[in-house]
Amino acid sequence: MCLLLAVQAAPAQDEDALRSDPCRGALAALQAQEAAAAATTPAREPEADEAAHHAALARLNAARDLAARACLQGRADQPAHPGRLATPPLSVPPLAVTPQTAPLPLPPAGIPVPLPRAAPPVSITTCDALGCWASDGTRLPRAGPNLIGPRGFCTAPGGVLHCPP
Repeated sequence: MCLLLAVQAAPAQDEDALRSDPCRGALAALQAQEAAAAATTPAREPEADEAAHHAALARLNAARDLAARACLQGRADQPAHPGRLATPPLSVPPLAVTPQTAPLPLPPAGIPVPLPRAAPPVSITTCDALGCWASDGTRLPRAGPNLIGPRGFCTAPGGVLHCPP
């Protein structure tokens, strides 16, 4: 049925091939195979009818191929049936990536490199009922007996404040 629609919608340049005797004969054979395949559709006993149905479908596909070759042989939009792909699949080798680390520049010889300075210890300066002031100017609110710093609970053994980094 689908091939009949394609035959009816074919351009005028293919009119000669569509009206030829081999095309008409192939279309008649295709219609007969379609009717035979529709008649062998498994209905009540699928096991018994399944083999006959598969054979009818194989004959139908062969009739479709024959009708396509007979009626549409000169059309540019119909690709040939190659046994395999026309072009081989493209394969790209995997990339081998090696991590590259830039070496750290060495200081010039003879110039001492300054070491990072440790922050001076922070101590508690004054306290009231709501919290304490630290020597670096931060306010530490009180939560029961504990002081809360910017990153969590702080301890103050001996007046030196230790807060989480």
